[in-house]
Amino acid sequence: MSGVTTITGQTVRNDLVKNYFHDLVNRFFKILPMRENGEESLQTYMRSLRVELIGGKGLLPELRVNSSYLTLMAILEYLIDTPECTVSDVRREVFHAISVCNKLEEYFTVTEV
Repeated sequence: MSGVTTITGQTVRNDLVKNYFHDLVNRFFKILPMRENGEESLQTYMRSLRVELIGGKGLLPELRVNSSYLTLMAILEYLIDTPECTVSDVRREVFHAISVCNKLEEYFTVTEV
């Protein structure tokens, strides 16, 4: 099975990266009910997710040049920077992020990276 090389020279199997993007769908989806319920910890949760995404980009050079990954980071940054946006805006952007995660999951399923 093919894999992705990390900055440390280690190989991470494509299926592990694929599973990560599958799990990331739930991480993004969690934002919506937190916003709908007015959870005070939403900003902390999203900042933590941002740290994770930045770290992933640093760990896997393949993600540094992937425009879809940048899209995920931009969506999250918008949600962090615009806490007053409407629930319908959050819903739209969360589902857009989920769609991007699914595309990334598919990319690492069919691509020999």
